[in-house]
Amino acid sequence: MNTEHNRFTLRELGLDGLHHIYHEHLSHAFPRMERKPLSAMEKLMAAGRYEALGLYDGEELAAYALLWDDPEGGYVLLDYLAVCRDKPRGQGIGTVMVAHLMGQYRHITGILVEAEAEGDDASPEENGLRARRLAFYRRLGFRELGYVARIFGVRYAMLLYGDRTGEEAMEAHQRLYHYEFSPWLYDRFIHIPERS
Repeated sequence: MNTEHNRFTLRELGLDGLHHIYHEHLSHAFPRMERKPLSAMEKLMAAGRYEALGLYDGEELAAYALLWDDPEGGYVLLDYLAVCRDKPRGQGIGTVMVAHLMGQYRHITGILVEAEAEGDDASPEENGLRARRLAFYRRLGFRELGYVARIFGVRYAMLLYGDRTGEEAMEAHQRLYHYEFSPWLYDRFIHIPERS
């Protein structure tokens, strides 16, 4: 590994860290429509199915990732990933964070990513940002699964880091939501894949 990668350490943050990230960083980095309620994250964390991880440069938090564990094991969903708002962009911090996550989760079947899909609902500038996010994950070895999910009104392109089929990954993606939501809520708000 290069020295840039070795300069950083990955740490579990726990409930207090989750609160800090949610209020100080996540609420500024992600639009309201894309943010889970903090109470939902707390519930998942209490059940041992949600992790808050911080990438530290010395003692300074540089980036964070929130991950949702598959109830049957095998997969995690990278729920949120961002460089902290007071850190410079384009310096490779996000890439280092993903490299650390790949090491942390090397024993699992796959890492799923929901990345907001390009579409007619967004401005050209916003679509450009969405395209750059997708390109970021592809550069790091993720592959697109060929389906779009609509979750609480937000359209996501789906990506996977791992060698399983798209069908197996989609089943794990569906399982995450089926496990947490009532059939009524799932049928109304969770469409994996998006309905025509």
